[in-house]
Amino acid sequence: MKKLDLSAAADEFEMISNEYRLFFNKETGEFDYYINSMYSGTEDDAEKFIDDAWIAAPSQQDINEYKIMTDFADSVTDPRVNDLLSVALEGKGAFRRFKDTLQRVGLTDEWYAYKHDAYIDIAREWCEENDIPYTDPKPKEKPPPRCLAE
Repeated sequence: MKKLDLSAAADEFEMISNEYRLFFNKETGEFDYYINSMYSGTEDDAEKFIDDAWIAAPSQQDINEYKIMTDFADSVTDPRVNDLLSVALEGKGAFRRFKDTLQRVGLTDEWYAYKHDAYIDIAREWCEENDIPYTDPKPKEKPPPRCLAE
């Protein structure tokens, strides 16, 4: 089996939602998904994933993007910006407020880079748990997000 590119796997994992389950075929190296809906078609759609070659990718709950967001906020070195992001993450509507705050403080690009790196880490762990050989992007030191005050 050819090695799975962790960056490509991270891209697939970022698309995971509650509406469908993502699966990986260890024999072909391809991803496919099954729609979790009573409107998705027939039960036959799910039967192909029973084959031992198919491995379920992490679910949206397994990935926990909220934790990735809080980890990012905690990594911001500017105390004012850190506080703004932490407050944005409280209560209902946290995802929207967080993204709006990122825009306001100019950290949107840093957030998406941090998030992608976090998904690569999740993909690496998933590959190791499932004995899937992988290629890792060049390891790089994650600098703390830049701040407006700099």
